[in-house]
Amino acid sequence: MRGVFLAIASLFLPLFAEGQANARLGGGPAVPIGDLADGTASAGSFLLAGLAIPVDEGYYLLLEGHHSRFGIKEVAYSHSNEGLADEGLASDAHRTLTGGNVSLLIEGIADPVGFYGHGGVGWARATSWPDRFTGRSDRTAEGEDADSGTSDHSFMFVFGLGVNLTFSDRVRLSLEARYNHARNVFDESARWIPVTAFVVMHL
Repeated sequence: MRGVFLAIASLFLPLFAEGQANARLGGGPAVPIGDLADGTASAGSFLLAGLAIPVDEGYYLLLEGHHSRFGIKEVAYSHSNEGLADEGLASDAHRTLTGGNVSLLIEGIADPVGFYGHGGVGWARATSWPDRFTGRSDRTAEGEDADSGTSDHSFMFVFGLGVNLTFSDRVRLSLEARYNHARNVFDESARWIPVTAFVVMHL
């Protein structure tokens, strides 16, 4: 096992030594669309960390991990002494999508502004939880938990377009819009469009 790790390290260390690979860290709002928009708030948060490894001039292997969180806006019901009580929209419950993807990233020269695009595949874990402080979750009219502590896993794909702004030889700012699509979570497909600002650091 140690030999495997050393072999992998030997592949990537020259890239780090020459300052070719770059780390990406960012976040921003994410807008749900399609089926996901029917059961969530109009926008949520998106966090992402990634590593871009050069494979040729202007071409990178992009490895990313991401996390999205959306509030649930379906009608909530709670139990009381008088029976079920309609609490209105259940803004205290939430849905999360967490996963990773591998993509091919193609970028032009950023001096000082350049454009890039990427596309790839990955895997997502989707969960529905009540709020950890209030304990509220969205309930059906019969009083059953509709989305409480459930989880799904799904294949996903992603496409993104962005612009690079160069500040120095080692630091850039990237602004990006992407399309994420998890094929089968929450008994439906989940599609969302994050708009993200990245700090990109050459290693």
